[in-house]
Amino acid sequence: MTDYSEIKAKLLVERKELQQQLEGTQASERREVEEDLNDNAQLREVSEIRDGLDDALADGLNQIDQALARIDAGDYGLCNSCGNPIGKPRLEALPYVTLCIDCAEAAEETDK
Repeated sequence: MTDYSEIKAKLLVERKELQQQLEGTQASERREVEEDLNDNAQLREVSEIRDGLDDALADGLNQIDQALARIDAGDYGLCNSCGNPIGKPRLEALPYVTLCIDCAEAAEETDK
C-alpha cells in the first residue's frame, strides 16, 4: 500500500484554509447585511458574488473530504473510471483528483 501521509497532510491544511475562507465570507456578508446599505442593487451584487465564492469553497471542501475518505478507505490513488493507479506526481499536484491522466484526457475529448 502506498503511503499518502504527505498528501493527506496537505489536504488537511488546504481543508482548514478553505473552511476559514468560507467562514470569513459568511461572517463578512452577515456584517454587510446588518449594516444599512442604501443601495440594494449593490448589496444584491455583493451577495451574488459571495454566494458564488461560497459555492466554490464548499465544492473544494467536498472534493477534499472525498479524497480524505478515499485515503481512509484505502482506495485513494485509483482511477474512478479504469481502476488503474493515478500517478503520484498527478496526485501531489491535484490531491483530490479522481481520474488518471488517460481517463481525464478521454473525458475532456468527450466533452468537446
